Amino acid sequence: MTEGLRLRAAFLEEIRPDGHFHRLFDYLPGVLFFAKDLEGRLLAANRALLQLYGYQREEDFYGVTDFDLLPRSLAEKFRQDDQQIAATGEPMLEIVEIFMSRQGIPGWFLTNKLPVFNRAGQVIGVMGTIREYESHREVLPPDMDITPALDYIATHFNQDLSIKALAEMAGLSVRQFERRFNQFLKTTPQQFIMKMRVLASCDALRRTRNPIGDIAVESGFYDQSSYTRQFRKQMGVTPLQYRKQFR
Repeated sequence: MTEGLRLRAAFLEEIRPDGHFHRLFDYLPGVLFFAKDLEGRLLAANRALLQLYGYQREEDFYGVTDFDLLPRSLAEKFRQDDQQIAATGEPMLEIVEIFMSRQGIPGWFLTNKLPVFNRAGQVIGVMGTIREYESHREVLPPDMDITPALDYIATHFNQDLSIKALAEMAGLSVRQFERRFNQFLKTTPQQFIMKMRVLASCDALRRTRNPIGDIAVESGFYDQSSYTRQFRKQMGVTPLQYRKQFR
């Protein structure tokens, strides 16, 4: 063991169990922090995560699971990720996924999940950080070559978009464009566009009484059936079930 590693190990050994190292995350703007045990029970969280889910006191939050906070299909997806990390001991980094506040307002988040080990080297839980996806985009390189395509998608996501045309805007081949897109945004162009359509439709479902079929078409879907299928995939509920939360 090098001297540096020895000093680090001695330092960590000296930290009191109630040292609350995770309190640092209360002071990192835009960052949410959590830790769960192997049963998926949340046992640590920073202030921002508590506020996201509408909790005033930490003691009321500890012990809840994703199934208490989110639609079942979303909770099941997050649980599967946690179980994979626990089984392999390997982290899952920069996952682009949808979270929702307790009020049902969705947003994109960038998640990093890592295993928590005990002193015997066994995985005893999962910890992670969550950042709003738009905050992540703000720190991307300003000269990123896919920026023209991103700007176009932002204002034309409800139209029939050609990946080839988007690649040409970036001066790249389709393969180069898709690779760069995934490199910077951790998702494919098609998935990015689909999520934008679903999230835009959430706003219309909350704020208007327009027929769901009309909202589907306005958001860029061919018909209500395909819209409902994609909405359920992303949000865990149907558009009608989502709308009923706000009536």
